[in-house]
Amino acid sequence: MDFTKFPINQSLIRKYLHNGEERVFCHRNIYLTSIKRSIRGEATMPMLYGKYFESKALGQTAKGEKPVLDLPRKKLTKAIKAENAVREDEGKPLILGEKYKDHERVDDQVNRFKALVNAKRIIVTDANVQVPIIARWEKDSDVMLRGELDIFPTPILVVDELKAAIIDLKLTANIHSTFGEYCYGSPEYLDLIQAKMYHYLVRSADINLNPHLDQLITSSVKRLIEQNNVLFMLWIFNYKGDVLEDKFINVKWDGGKQAELHESIRKTIALIEDGEAQDWPTNPVYSLCKNCPWKECPDRDQIQTV
Repeated sequence: MDFTKFPINQSLIRKYLHNGEERVFCHRNIYLTSIKRSIRGEATMPMLYGKYFESKALGQTAKGEKPVLDLPRKKLTKAIKAENAVREDEGKPLILGEKYKDHERVDDQVNRFKALVNAKRIIVTDANVQVPIIARWEKDSDVMLRGELDIFPTPILVVDELKAAIIDLKLTANIHSTFGEYCYGSPEYLDLIQAKMYHYLVRSADINLNPHLDQLITSSVKRLIEQNNVLFMLWIFNYKGDVLEDKFINVKWDGGKQAELHESIRKTIALIEDGEAQDWPTNPVYSLCKNCPWKECPDRDQIQTV
């Protein structure tokens, strides 16, 4: 595998590993969806909500992705459909369906985000959102690493003191959940590969590979990075329940986390090379097949066995 043409990113590592341990996975699915990227699955509603929140809060989603500027709405009545037909003929704006409650909550969280950005002295501009960074892996210069940072760099007011930070936005149904992979109520159990990767990338960024960073990583920011004084903050917002909340989770950087990142990269590369050597075999397991977008797979397992 040419890891300069196909850099390793945190989402690819997540396909193979969870908290450093190997998952149940399908080589063919990962090759088609995450390496070759010839097939894309349909976005789930939580994914749509997350992209909508990001689009509205930051003004854009990840590079190359279209912003999500609206969400599915309630069905129109026959009377409104008829009125819309007239409006369309007259060139007038169409009447949209009513928003679902969750849609309204996400909109409220976007407004809360914008107010909190000002209160916490966070800077959000076109230049410092969805910032791509690539770096050579220090363990193998033929391996490129890549990430896209939601907000970087930015000041942030933490307990009456201004700090420098990388901020990653998350939207979740329940901010206090202690179950599953998005257990933000028990952050000690989260898979922190994204935080580790982004900490590493900002410390390893070469301006020659990332000329767009020249104006972002100023001498003061560079000094803070060298002194390990740049925070990685998960900023989580909920959209379920009667109370709208948000919380920060600060993921520290140290030698232990760096060693864990290197081991996760090493394992991922080994698994990719193993998959390539076998010509990307399928793994027909119902739990994997049920959501796989490659509908033509001859090995697809469509029957759940208990």
